[in-house]
Amino acid sequence: MSGPGGRRAGSAGQAGLATGLLAIAIGVLMTPPLLALDADSEQPMLIEADAAEFDEKQAISLYLGNVEVQQGSMRIRADEVLVHHKPNRQPRKIIAIGNPVRYRQLLEDDPDAVRARAQRMEYEAEREEITLIDDAELIQGEDRFRSDRIIYNRITERLTAGTSARGRERVKIRIEPQPQPQTDAATAGEGGG
Repeated sequence: MSGPGGRRAGSAGQAGLATGLLAIAIGVLMTPPLLALDADSEQPMLIEADAAEFDEKQAISLYLGNVEVQQGSMRIRADEVLVHHKPNRQPRKIIAIGNPVRYRQLLEDDPDAVRARAQRMEYEAEREEITLIDDAELIQGEDRFRSDRIIYNRITERLTAGTSARGRERVKIRIEPQPQPQTDAATAGEGGG
């Protein structure tokens, strides 16, 4: 199977895998994940996979098979994940491929997590922007957005989908109405005579 980096995925040698996992373990601190989204990017990243390949010269790492990525409240599950690293080993860009890729992350001051799925997901850490490609769906609370391409910027909380996100398909949106709180005047008038 060819990975997202264009390399052929084979069985990773135990020495290379151990070296790569040791490099990740050195960067992972034992701190509890924070629920605040702003702090997610400051948390260590933990990645589990069936196999891994590392290219220190190009600052990329490729993870294959049942990949789980966790950083703070952010969770990504995919078949393959390619991470482009900054010099400090933090992720610059994450490209995940799966059938589907699943994403979940908590929001500031919101009890509902943002959940998403697509065949391909690209996460730009600097812009904190997620691009969902092919059979994409983003769920926030009871609201659902579907298209072939959805871009979600977590800083601006702006969602772009369909042709405005350079997609080919129309956007399908289901927005659930918020329940209206009853006022005392409304309930007092119901029982009157």
